[in-house]
Amino acid sequence: MARIAQETIQRVLDEIDIVDVISQYVDLKKRGKNYFGLSPFRTETKPSFSVSVDKNLWYDFGSGQGGNAIDFLIEYERISFVEAVRSLAKKYNIEIVEIGDAEQDNLYDQLYEIHELACIYFQNNLKSNTKAKIGKQYLNDRNFSDSIVKDYRLGVSLDSWDALFKEVSGKFDEDILKKSGLFSESKKGLVDRFRNRLMFPFFNLSGKIVGFSGRTLSEDDDVKYLNSPETFLFQKSKIFYGGYQTLPTIRKQNFAILVEGQTDYLRLIENGFPNAIATSGTAFSNKHAIVLKKHTNRAILAYDSDDAGVNAAIRASYALLQEGVETRILFLGNNYDPDDFFQEEKDSKAIFKERIKNALHPIPFIIEQKGILKQSATERSVFVDECLAEIKLVSDSIIQSDLIKRLSNEISIPESELLNRLDSIKTKRYRQISDEKAEIKSTHYTSRSEKAQLELIKIGIHYPDSIQDINVGLFTSPFLHDAMKAIIKNNGKNDNQAQLLQMIGGNEEERNLIASLAITGHQKEDIDQILKDCLLILEQEPIKKKIQLLRDKIRRLEESDALPDDKLVTELSNLQKDLK
Repeated sequence: MARIAQETIQRVLDEIDIVDVISQYVDLKKRGKNYFGLSPFRTETKPSFSVSVDKNLWYDFGSGQGGNAIDFLIEYERISFVEAVRSLAKKYNIEIVEIGDAEQDNLYDQLYEIHELACIYFQNNLKSNTKAKIGKQYLNDRNFSDSIVKDYRLGVSLDSWDALFKEVSGKFDEDILKKSGLFSESKKGLVDRFRNRLMFPFFNLSGKIVGFSGRTLSEDDDVKYLNSPETFLFQKSKIFYGGYQTLPTIRKQNFAILVEGQTDYLRLIENGFPNAIATSGTAFSNKHAIVLKKHTNRAILAYDSDDAGVNAAIRASYALLQEGVETRILFLGNNYDPDDFFQEEKDSKAIFKERIKNALHPIPFIIEQKGILKQSATERSVFVDECLAEIKLVSDSIIQSDLIKRLSNEISIPESELLNRLDSIKTKRYRQISDEKAEIKSTHYTSRSEKAQLELIKIGIHYPDSIQDINVGLFTSPFLHDAMKAIIKNNGKNDNQAQLLQMIGGNEEERNLIASLAITGHQKEDIDQILKDCLLILEQEPIKKKIQLLRDKIRRLEESDALPDDKLVTELSNLQKDLK
């Protein structure tokens, strides 16, 4: 895939005005050297979002995120790195130089194009007076407004084996058609994957169509909903229906209303709930929870109220809790799904708002819906073990403690007993961690040595002349070692810390860490003493390790009734003197 040349990225970071860029999204006010405003990523009343002009960086103290202007656009607009660079380059009239694989770039362009053409084709079918009568009738029966149909680009696939294939086959190679996921292979060649279905397009966060979900219009079809398969563009375990339209609102309101299907989602949108989002025919997974957590830490599940919907809500709530998302479950009753509820109930909007306020925590919801308190002691014991197995997968100790307390209160079992059971339970499954999550692994620099390395990096960022003679070999953390090496190498070439952040690289959490160090510095008069103390810690670290090894060796000899060699004792004594 074509890549933007590093020279272009450096020009963008050199020539942009980061305050100008971020001011389009955040009301900034100058306070001292920096600018401050309310976080655009979380709801807050006191400004914790800081922009440093001289460092060309931003940092959000509330969420722990930070970076340069490119990072800000990626996080706020939910766009790719390349799209963010292009956007800034266009705004500041910077010529973009690209390097890389033109053929790969062309593949993605063609896949986006074929999905756009397919969507237009499905839309035109729906507009036709003769081609899509059943589809039109379905939408009329469900009372969906013309604006919803238009805004979400609904359409119809014809009851034909090759109608779409004939529409696009002359414009694309067969390889592209296969990779699009819009066609299936048969003995006669490629045929349309979607036939006689109401079509719902999925948009990525840039607004491009990446896949479809088709609702059958035939009573004889056993498959009610059919989604695009996994393709270069479409990953069903991560994508939400309606995300492009509603994730900005979800971020602002800091909570999402999660539903199962497209029609449920569209009904909520039509009734004035703009923070709805849907999984659309795919089981909610930890991968979905990871994606949603980037936008909000609160979710209300408004699933179908039949047995299948209740079970799905329970599974989804566990996945959300395990990723640190505060979760509540809204139960509609009467076997309603949200679409039915809004069509059947009078004053449905007011009732739904009230249900949101009174939505239950997952623990009491499960106990109520499953009738746990009416079960036998043996059955309750099985439930407790099943529940604790899910709670054990919660990584946040505060959330885990709260769940134990709630479970204890609901079923009248002492917390101590539940904690004992929790310790004895072996989790039967592992949390699903997406590639995206793996790249953003938790990094905690807690040892004395690591903290000293962080302090030296902070000095290096703010006062690079002070660290030119530092022995980088003393840095034991691979990332901190590389970061300090880049800082030393960068000294004297430019003072643009945004470029430095680009040079250092690392995963998202590591980049946020460097951004936080760049935003907050030390007083100049304290530098010499901090530098001296930190270097002493790093220089003593290998000595301490040698002392520990020698002590272990001497202890093992003594345990086997052997006398330690005089040389070992002397070496240990000398090393201990070096620490004084």
